[in-house]
Amino acid sequence: MTLTLSACQPTKQPTQAVETNWQLVPAQSTLSFVSTKNKTFTEEHSLQFQAGQLSGQALELVIDLNSVDTLIPIRDERMRNILFKTEEFPTATVTALVPKDVVHKQPVKLPFALDLHGHQQTSEVEVIIEMINDQMVVVNYESLLVNAKDYDLDDGINQLTKIAGLMSINYEVLVDFKLVFEK
Repeated sequence: MTLTLSACQPTKQPTQAVETNWQLVPAQSTLSFVSTKNKTFTEEHSLQFQAGQLSGQALELVIDLNSVDTLIPIRDERMRNILFKTEEFPTATVTALVPKDVVHKQPVKLPFALDLHGHQQTSEVEVIIEMINDQMVVVNYESLLVNAKDYDLDDGINQLTKIAGLMSINYEVLVDFKLVFEK
């Protein structure tokens, strides 16, 4: 599911400070990634958030790797067991410090750390943060590129490539997300 940002374009309303103690609403939040196999065939998959909170400026998100959904049950099972090794690494964690006064601004770069498969890497993503009714909504402005090699997942991808009888599965995936928070 690719996010369409037309409904979330920045407004010219005054900026607001992010208030403390926001809880993620997992049922309304989305995380999708696009994989490419045999160099030209792309497929969209999803993961679910287990939990998340924004306390002060500290953001923490927990991704349930067992929730991987590719619309093919055997592939989901293989991704859990071979790629993510969810018995050992059931979750991935994202942490960040959210700057004050970012609501209703133009896209802002947000540095973050992703802890996945026992490896932590830092990066940044451009996001838009808006208040919609009583919710704070955070969406990525452009897709985030994540390289599996950075998290020692390349061996799992190589195994999946062989099992599926493919020429290749790209190590890089594009990630999109929408985070919905409530007080």
